[in-house]
Amino acid sequence: MTERREWHTATLLNSGDMLVTGGMAYGGIGIFYGSLATAELYHPALPVPAPVLFSVSGDGRGQGAVWHAETGQIASPQDPAVTGEVLALYTTSLGEGSVIPPQVAIGGRFAEIVYFGGVPGYPGYDQINLRVPGGVAPESAASVRLFYLDRSSNEVTIAVK
Repeated sequence: MTERREWHTATLLNSGDMLVTGGMAYGGIGIFYGSLATAELYHPALPVPAPVLFSVSGDGRGQGAVWHAETGQIASPQDPAVTGEVLALYTTSLGEGSVIPPQVAIGGRFAEIVYFGGVPGYPGYDQINLRVPGGVAPESAASVRLFYLDRSSNEVTIAVK
């Protein structure tokens, strides 16, 4: 950053950079030099890691730990998901207090995100509730992948009928 600021706004961009705008020029405790009508891009030193989807086996592959929001049962071949149903999953690496919604694709189709946010009592974990999109081919191992800030998660699967 080229200028020290206080009372500015900061917006996280999809690239992971931060757009910092306005505020007051800051010269130390209680010392301000006037309003700033400028904007800067801040490039974090560490990139946001890719999100992770959990699997039943624990290795991040195969049957996903994705459950029916109403029953809490895993969306498996014995209890497949259906179009329009709300499912839930946990992930990591969305960033604390994030306001940029993730995207989740099931069988290559993007789902509507109904809710996303931190899991109370489990720092670093986020919950996503999503609606199964129409047009997903019925299968016992439909792919599920999460996209966030131009980063893709591992792929897990769920059953869809």
